[in-house]
Amino acid sequence: MVKKYADKGLVVVGPSLDAEAGVQKFKEKHSIEEYALLSDARKSATAYGVKAYPTMFLVGKDGKVAWKGHFEDEALIKAIETALAAK
Repeated sequence: MVKKYADKGLVVVGPSLDAEAGVQKFKEKHSIEEYALLSDARKSATAYGVKAYPTMFLVGKDGKVAWKGHFEDEALIKAIETALAAK
């Protein structure tokens, strides 16, 4: 998904509740280079009302949440394409 939509403006950030050392270890273990992983994101999780993990948010160009759900939800692709098409 990251590679497919990057040239259209999609930016992916992976917040984690784990400390920096744990996030770095996870990133290296899974060879994650396509997007940023953030550590200690508990305040962000609380602000967005995250109740379960993993939870994914699509934030539109206007800064508002355009979609919330699980990354395997088929509605996510439609939401991404709609958000990227918005002017």
